[in-house]
Amino acid sequence: MHRVKFSYWSDPLCIWALVAQEKLNRVLAELGEYVRVDYRIVPVFGSIRWRFTEGPWAKDGPEGRVVATRKIAQEGGRLDVSGECWRTVQPASSWAPAAAIKAVFALPDGQGEVVGPDYQRALRERFFVDEANIALRSVQLGLAEEMGLARAPIEACLDDGSALAQVCEDHAEKERLRLQGSPTYVFDGGRAMLYGNFDYRILLGTVEELVRGVRPGGSAC
Repeated sequence: MHRVKFSYWSDPLCIWALVAQEKLNRVLAELGEYVRVDYRIVPVFGSIRWRFTEGPWAKDGPEGRVVATRKIAQEGGRLDVSGECWRTVQPASSWAPAAAIKAVFALPDGQGEVVGPDYQRALRERFFVDEANIALRSVQLGLAEEMGLARAPIEACLDDGSALAQVCEDHAEKERLRLQGSPTYVFDGGRAMLYGNFDYRILLGTVEELVRGVRPGGSAC
């Protein structure tokens, strides 16, 4: 069966993406058989050190980031997120976990497309809930092994630079599309986008319109 496609862009260290995950889960539970999600990385947090010393987080420091993260999480129903991850582990860059995600999506024989979304979600949870430094390869590979994934092909993709190259390709496409941040949904090749924190019904309605022509009894006319 033909399925319509849209892309979902997020950063591994984005609290908004963690909170908004439930919206995507609900849409896929209802319409997943008619759509295909292209998971992409929008690498927002290239240098955490810069953000805290010179960038947008410099004024409030780690304490401000802890408070902001906790507030966003609680407002989104995630009472299991304390925000202390920014004070206790503070990854150097989101590009490192992004590369791990790309390495898992690249697993052969179609396995990556199946397990990649779950790994991406679990890695983000490992940071915000378990407060682990997901920029560390030991954490990335440890999670992969917990999920029953083969370690060797993931390591090979990280070692030869191909995973990082894919992150760079996503970054270039993000610049071309002029995406504002994470999370962002891109529909119809960039003709429509949804960015940030919006009502679930907006996402559902947008995807429903996309699949109208491929659902039984549906029509775009």
